[in-house]
Amino acid sequence: MVLEEQDSIRRSACRALRHAVAALAVLVLATSCSEEKTTVIAHPTDPERVPTMTSRDVQTVISDDGHTRYRITTPLWKMYEEAKKPHWTFPQGVTAEELDETYQTIATIKCDSAYFDEDQQLWTLHGNVRITNTDKDLILTDEMMWSQRLHKIYSDAFIHIEKQGRVIEGYGYESNEQLTTYRLSKVEAIFPVDPNRMPHP
Repeated sequence: MVLEEQDSIRRSACRALRHAVAALAVLVLATSCSEEKTTVIAHPTDPERVPTMTSRDVQTVISDDGHTRYRITTPLWKMYEEAKKPHWTFPQGVTAEELDETYQTIATIKCDSAYFDEDQQLWTLHGNVRITNTDKDLILTDEMMWSQRLHKIYSDAFIHIEKQGRVIEGYGYESNEQLTTYRLSKVEAIFPVDPNRMPHP
């Protein structure tokens, strides 16, 4: 009789222990789930200030009307695809090359920084803007606009042009992308190229 009572007590104790372990496991699981939910909450970001993607040491090509037209090289490229006006920035400078049908470079643009408006397909180039073409024509200015949609390069800033052995300086520049035709709305000076004063690359 005593043995039966002891067995009964042991079985009761085992059941109580199993229930306690199960309750503890449920509590730990619930705590873990609760902690996991708090760690996956996303922090809101400002799409006007935080880039969608940042790339470093980039060299890529850009297509226009289904054809490869431009090669872009830059140490830092920030894309703001979620901004009200989607755009790219190149705060450490960029080199853009226009390519012909055989992928040969026909014009090169370099600058200290750049901004590209995706909707307008418009580049704004800042600081030490330098443009050359296959004829070795050279254009220097502090700011330039380049419209891929209109296939036009233009600027209201002061501009220095070296073309066909002479220098032309002035304001109100506009040309095609190949730099083969251009005009200045206000010419300040025209004089022969002096290789000692303004060395050509």
